[in-house]
Amino acid sequence: MKDILNNISELVNKYDSGEWVSVDNLRVILRELSSGYYYLTKFNIEYAREWNMEVYNFKGSDAAGQRFADLKVPELRHTRKILTAVSKVLDSIRSEIAIIRTES
Repeated sequence: MKDILNNISELVNKYDSGEWVSVDNLRVILRELSSGYYYLTKFNIEYAREWNMEVYNFKGSDAAGQRFADLKVPELRHTRKILTAVSKVLDSIRSEIAIIRTES
């Protein structure tokens, strides 16, 4: 997962810095970032399963089980936050490509 997160960070930095210069490079960033999103989603699904197991096996109220699971599987919240942020960057890149197309 660390490699995926590093790759996502590099791609976001490349997009943010403006070093992509051409639409073709922007499409490459979009494709690679979309792939990273997919692979990170696979980790998110696994963490969600772990979280659900913690809630299910907890002896107590459902709310207490959820709080316990949040503490035991913090990666679920982290991956959700990152996936949300990456989704917004993907939308931004798509918009940028659309703007460039209409200007051309």
